[in-house]
Amino acid sequence: MYEVYPPASVVVGIDGSQAAIRAARWAADEVAGTEDLLRLLYSRELNPGADRTTSHGLLAAAEDAVNDAYAAVEAMGKSVKVEIDILEGRAVPVLIDATKSARLLCIGNAESGNASSNGFGSTAAKLVQTAHCPVAVVRGERHTDPTDDRSIVTLVGGSPDDDDAVEWGCAEATRRNAPLVLVTAARTGFDVPEQDWILLDHDRRMRAALDRYATAIGSHSPEVNLRTVTTGDTFLSYLAEHAATTQLAVVCAHHTSEMCQLVGPTGAGALRQSDFSLLVVR
Repeated sequence: MYEVYPPASVVVGIDGSQAAIRAARWAADEVAGTEDLLRLLYSRELNPGADRTTSHGLLAAAEDAVNDAYAAVEAMGKSVKVEIDILEGRAVPVLIDATKSARLLCIGNAESGNASSNGFGSTAAKLVQTAHCPVAVVRGERHTDPTDDRSIVTLVGGSPDDDDAVEWGCAEATRRNAPLVLVTAARTGFDVPEQDWILLDHDRRMRAALDRYATAIGSHSPEVNLRTVTTGDTFLSYLAEHAATTQLAVVCAHHTSEMCQLVGPTGAGALRQSDFSLLVVR
């Protein structure tokens, strides 16, 4: 007997905020014209002591939130299959559970939306570290602007796991008609100075990795405007310096030091004048 598999889904965390609507629109671009399902998911915590009026009010607020997100997606005029879902439970556990069967989770960063934001919020930090699928943290207002020519910046660290990050970065660059920048950066988390020969060997391997990816992308996606960069700074420092020309940063989840810097207190200060989004691939 044949098994019937549901279509792949892109889940969007909905909470009634404008940040969530930004995430829904970003996700709609991801699934437009495909068979993938856009799932607008609202989680609501139940209060056992709440009276009927309060409970009905909370349900109405949930329905309004998902309907507003649906209307925002519909207004884009793109071919998107949408599912609306309201579940009971706390937001983070509900979303983590949803990632077990999702292709991608998109969330809006409530602490962003302009160039004076404080990096990535606590909910984003929890989800990018514990989700079972890639997570996109959407910030800023310009992500649906077709004239946005800022770059997709992808971290390359010399591991085979980087293949997934580069593949996602290339796909995003193609989808958004944006330049793709592959960056190798100084490693983080060391307590002692590295010997010169170790640093030189690391630099050689990183350049070889960039050349390998550049050759592959040139062969399979020649339309992508690709640039490779080797920097002596950390990935966070590179992004802070190039925030104005970056629309999306892509990093593989196995780069735990870099990821924690991006979504932690250090990133909050370094990325204060930025509005680029983050895609953590796993």
